[in-house]
Amino acid sequence: MPLLSINNVRQVSVHPSLSIPRVAQFQLPDKVLQFGTGVLLRGLPDYFIEKANQKGVFNGRIVVVKSTDTGDVTSFQQQDNLYTLNIRGIRNGQNIDENIICSAISKILHANTQWSDILNYAANPSIQIIISNTTEAGLQYVEEKLTHEPSISFPGKLTQCLYHRYVKLGHARESKIIVLPTELLTDNGIILKNIIEKLIQFNNYPKSFGDWINEMVIFSNTLVDRIVPGKLSNKAQQILFEKYGYTDSNAIMCEPYALWAIEGGKEAHDLLTFSTANDEIKIVPDISQFKELKLRILNGSHTLLCAKAIAEGFETVYLAMSDPKFRKYAEELIFEEIIPSLPNDIKKEDKLSFARDVIDRFSNPNIEHKWTSIAVQYPMKLKIRVLPLIKSFRQTTGISPTKMVQCIKEILRFLLNNEDTQMDEISKAAINKINLLSSSTEEKVKILLQQETIWGEDFTQWITF
Repeated sequence: MPLLSINNVRQVSVHPSLSIPRVAQFQLPDKVLQFGTGVLLRGLPDYFIEKANQKGVFNGRIVVVKSTDTGDVTSFQQQDNLYTLNIRGIRNGQNIDENIICSAISKILHANTQWSDILNYAANPSIQIIISNTTEAGLQYVEEKLTHEPSISFPGKLTQCLYHRYVKLGHARESKIIVLPTELLTDNGIILKNIIEKLIQFNNYPKSFGDWINEMVIFSNTLVDRIVPGKLSNKAQQILFEKYGYTDSNAIMCEPYALWAIEGGKEAHDLLTFSTANDEIKIVPDISQFKELKLRILNGSHTLLCAKAIAEGFETVYLAMSDPKFRKYAEELIFEEIIPSLPNDIKKEDKLSFARDVIDRFSNPNIEHKWTSIAVQYPMKLKIRVLPLIKSFRQTTGISPTKMVQCIKEILRFLLNNEDTQMDEISKAAINKINLLSSSTEEKVKILLQQETIWGEDFTQWITF
C-alpha cells in the first residue's frame, strides 16, 4: 500500500468516514508559527485549522518549530507533513470512528539549524498567530542573555522572534500578532507575557520594543481539553490502512471530545477566523467557567471515584464505567452532588452538557486511563479539586453530600493503606505518623481529615461520617 503523501492523497479510497484535504489546501499561505511537535498540538489546534481549511474558512497553514534534538521528523518529511487523525470514542452515547487527513502543517523547521528561516517567518506579516506547547516546564523564567541565537528557553526564543518582527515591521498595523500558549497552567498567557517582559528588561532591549509588545501583541490565556493518546496500535493501523488503501507512519488517535477555550475579544475573533468553523473553540472574555467545569466535574469526579474503583478491582476508568452499578453511582455523584455544588453564574445547561460529555469520555473503550495514575499526588488533588465542593454543597443545602463523603472516606482509607503512593512529603509524614497509632481504622480516617497541614483546615467541621 502507498505511503501517504501529497502525490498520492487523491488515490486514497473515498469513504464517508474519511475527510481528505482539497488540492488547493497544499498551496495555502503560512499563517501560523507553532512551537512544538507533540500529539496534543496535532490533535487539537492543528486539527481545528485543518477543519477550517477544508471548509474554505481560514485558508492558512502552520510552520512548526522543533526546538529539541530528541525525536525524529523523517516520517513527516517523507509524507509531506501529512498525517491521519483517527477520532474514536463515544459522543452523545454513540460510537464514533472518524478519520481526517490533516494537511495543516506546511513544514517543520529545526531551531538549532534553521533559526534564520524561523526569524524570517516570525517577521512575515502573513504570520498572525503563534501557538505553543512546550510543557508546563517550558513556561519558566530563565535569566539569560539573548545574544546567542537561538536562545535556550522557549520564552527566550519567542522574545527573539518578536523582536525580529518588531525590527522588520515596526508599529505598522500588519505587525499585530496573537500568542496562544496551550501549556496546562492557569493564566498561561499572562505568565508568558510576564516572562518576556522580564527578559526584555534583563537584556536591555529598547523601551519602544516593550511598548510594541503591549500595543501589538496579544497574549491570550487558553485552556485545552482533549485526550490524545498518540500513535495508533499496530492492529488499529492495519484496520485503518486496509479500509482506506494507504499507510501512514504519523497517524495518531484522539477522543471525540475537544475544547479550546481562548480568552479574548474582537481582535482575537478577527485573527482566529478558524474558530468560526469549530464550535469547540470558545473565544470569550473570561475562560474561568471552563476551568471550573473541567476541574470539578472531570478532574473532581476522577479524584472522588478513584479509591472506590481500585477497591472494587477495576484497573481502568473504562472498565469501571462498563459495570452498570459503578456507572450508576458515578452518574448520581456527578449529577446529584457535584453539579449542585458549582457556582450559580455558570448556566445549568452548560453544567449538564459538560457532565454528559464527561460520562461519554469515561466510557471510551479506546482510552486506557488507569486509576493508579489518577491516584498519584492524591492528597493535593483531593484538597484542590474536591474539598471546596464539600463546602459549597454544605453551604448551599445545609447537609453533607452522601456520595462525596463515602468517596472521601474511601480515599482516606486508601491513603492510610498505601503509604508508598506518590504524594507530597507533608502528607506522607502525617500519614506515617497516624499509622503508628493504635486507633481503629475509622478513628485514623477521622484524625487524617483533621490534619490542617494537609488540607489547610480541620475538615471534620464540614464532613459528618
